[in-house]
Amino acid sequence: MKTVWNRGVTYMKTIILAGGGHAHLAGISKGILNNLSEARIIMISPSRYQYYSGMFSGFTEGLYQEEDIRIDLQALAGRHRFTFLKEQVTVISAEEKAVYTDAGNRYSFDLLSIDVGSSQKAGSSILPIKPNHSFPDSIRCFREGQAPVIAGGGAAGVELALAAAAYRRKKGMKAPVTLISGGPLLSSSHTNHLQKICSAKGVQVIANKKASLTSSEALEAGGETIPFSGLLWLTGPEAPALFKESGMGTDEHGFLSVDDRLSYSDSIFAAGDCAAISSYPKLPKNGVYAVRQSEILWKNLIRSVHGEALLPFEPQKRYLAILSTGDREGFLTYGGLHYHGSSAWKLKNVIDRRYMNSF
Repeated sequence: MKTVWNRGVTYMKTIILAGGGHAHLAGISKGILNNLSEARIIMISPSRYQYYSGMFSGFTEGLYQEEDIRIDLQALAGRHRFTFLKEQVTVISAEEKAVYTDAGNRYSFDLLSIDVGSSQKAGSSILPIKPNHSFPDSIRCFREGQAPVIAGGGAAGVELALAAAAYRRKKGMKAPVTLISGGPLLSSSHTNHLQKICSAKGVQVIANKKASLTSSEALEAGGETIPFSGLLWLTGPEAPALFKESGMGTDEHGFLSVDDRLSYSDSIFAAGDCAAISSYPKLPKNGVYAVRQSEILWKNLIRSVHGEALLPFEPQKRYLAILSTGDREGFLTYGGLHYHGSSAWKLKNVIDRRYMNSF
């Protein structure tokens, strides 16, 4: 699509940003669009608000209000001079260089960048937390129930179980939160410490047993039937249906296959949880790597506009991670090292607040 710029007869390229994930937003917050003044930028996302998963545990515990954990994409568009469309991309046509949305619209692009995140296991009994604008209502329901259960012992499952337990203690609710993990909690090097923390803070852990739904009100793990009032299924990211429905190349799990330049083709890029980097097939899908990919993603979009060679993304081998464990305490990890205490939560709060204030 060629559009006349507002000075003379300069032609712009159109860059569509599908999704408002970390990789897109981190660059925008740093003023990267100032380097793309010759391009028309359009962001398409199904909600006006993008919720920040790093503060989900604090919201669950009651430490943050809903407005504290969300980014107003419409307002962001006004400040950074891009167009925001509250629609969902449902089909991508690489051949046409166009996207189609749930509103029945077709938008052409010169460059497309995809950062739509991952999906989750679907089911009428499972409370949805993806897309992430569904998170607040689901958590309000979950934390008030008589028998809240989480399936999945990774970072998200552990954090939300401990956060919900802290909320319930403050409200005088005695029934525990149950956390079921098909393997160790977080990792084999950290599981013993985390199980002790969970036990001390009112989370009943069922470890090394896979969960399966048996009815709309119960699941089974290790031969035991576990009833639930609300169920969060956090056993790992699922691929969005978008790529298979668009006939695009994916990895074995359905995530869009990109090279180490985050490029699917000359005109299509992807980053964050929705992308599978072919040279790093085991790269974890989390916000840390999505933000790290942001710098290369935006540099390569700019280089594509100017016809320059693209740069490779090289993930770091270690990174600092902090899980909130409730009661303003945190579990800090760096490689095989870990620390638990209030200082870790204070550091996490500073990092999260700083990130949100950047918007």
